[in-house]
Amino acid sequence: MEIGGFIKLSTIDFPEKLSCVVFLQGCNLKCIYCHNSHLIPFKKGIISQESILSYIAENKEFLDGVVISGGEPLAQKDVCDFCKKVKELGLSIKIDTNGFFPEQLKKLILLKLVDYVALDIKAPLTPEEYSFIAGVKITENDIKKLKETIFILSSEKIQAEFRTTVLQDYHTLEKIEKIVSEIPENATYVLQQCILKEKITSKEYIINIANHLKNKYKELTIKTRIYEI
Repeated sequence: MEIGGFIKLSTIDFPEKLSCVVFLQGCNLKCIYCHNSHLIPFKKGIISQESILSYIAENKEFLDGVVISGGEPLAQKDVCDFCKKVKELGLSIKIDTNGFFPEQLKKLILLKLVDYVALDIKAPLTPEEYSFIAGVKITENDIKKLKETIFILSSEKIQAEFRTTVLQDYHTLEKIEKIVSEIPENATYVLQQCILKEKITSKEYIINIANHLKNKYKELTIKTRIYEI
């Protein structure tokens, strides 16, 4: 498993848990607002799995969980083995995923190797819309895989959140509502602020969309993730 980065302690990446964050190298997408673009290439990692597991073992008294992010963690075949080793240490696991690997996610859920899943839904679920944000050609089969992941998270008994990084020049209210129409009625939906220098989404824009969704979709839990910039 190729590891491209590591945060020893986070209070914000795993809801209600103190966690460390492992960033895996490699992603099948090249999103136009990616803030971890250095992790996109499928290349050798810079941190050993053994050193991460050693840190977790030595500090598990004050850690509640491990976040496995990326890149796209489910694109790596060894992620299941890593999750098993983390579980043996007694910690919860959160996976951040783009949704294009439903079979791998289903396996982790069935083996009880993941406790929380954050699924990025980047655009309305059509190849044209998704290709624009993803930075690569998205096919109907890709969209089918994403919808399968949404179904898995809506049907399995696992904590999950659906989230969209809001690009102010692209994500109109109409497009956000198209995304909302694809997720479960009682889901948690997170609006994340885009903070790239040339593409900063205003705090007011995020809040206005959130307030509209709260008023219209009463069963949804709407959250915002706004950064100090």
